[in-house]
Amino acid sequence: MDNKYKIVFIDIDGTLVNDEKVIPKENIETIKRLKNEGIEVVLASGRPYHSIEKYSNIVGARPYIIGSNGGVVVNFEDNKILYNANIDKSLALEVLKFIKENNLFTAITMSGNLVLEKEMYSLTKENRDELIEVDSLEEYLKNTNESIIKFSIMSDQKKNLEDAREKMMNKFNLTITNVDTFVIPKKYRTDGKNPFIMDIMQEYVSKGEAIKKLCNYLNLKTSETIIFGDGMNDIEMFELDAYKVAMGNAANRIKEMADHITKTNNEAGVAYKLNEIFDY
Repeated sequence: MDNKYKIVFIDIDGTLVNDEKVIPKENIETIKRLKNEGIEVVLASGRPYHSIEKYSNIVGARPYIIGSNGGVVVNFEDNKILYNANIDKSLALEVLKFIKENNLFTAITMSGNLVLEKEMYSLTKENRDELIEVDSLEEYLKNTNESIIKFSIMSDQKKNLEDAREKMMNKFNLTITNVDTFVIPKKYRTDGKNPFIMDIMQEYVSKGEAIKKLCNYLNLKTSETIIFGDGMNDIEMFELDAYKVAMGNAANRIKEMADHITKTNNEAGVAYKLNEIFDY
């Protein structure tokens, strides 16, 4: 394969990191080598960008980050937000009311942080540096001047989220991701099982749209990009004119859309395929 590629976009959970949220050393070494040779590497995740920064620093994927499923694009070295898609506060309060009425757990991405009322699943201060715990999300929303970027709704029951998604699609003009498995470290799993998750963002927000915006900013074509992903929130990335690599552990829909399927996230599949593409 010729090395026409100028930039690589990599999802984090289920892709860059293994199931215990550790980056395999092969991924670190390969990404650092790419950066040294002038290939741009950008982490593109559903996480708030302050959560992504530590991973970007470990692998040397600086300075750009795509966070909150495309809700924000930032140059974190210069502390410069290149793109930010906010949810209006009054609409956010309506969404929160619906979530509470349906007895669902939520965490809200505001600016680069994650705000919630109680620690659940792997969303704990021990595990997530960007976490802020508050007594009342309603009061916090009413009084904040921060950007409201994304709601993450989680449940142990997939059907609970699927039913809520259908109702919300009819009620709100917002982007709501498909329900997906949220892979978390074993010690946080209920009965040994992973929970389910869906995200709510401003209309037309996606990782794919964010990639187009960053490529335009950098004067690059999407055809010069390589994309790695595994989950349903990566679908819009896999619709781009790019070289698309699905992880061995990816959802079937992602595998169907991919140009290539690499090894799993527990087998350093990112490094394995990058080494092949760039003849390392």
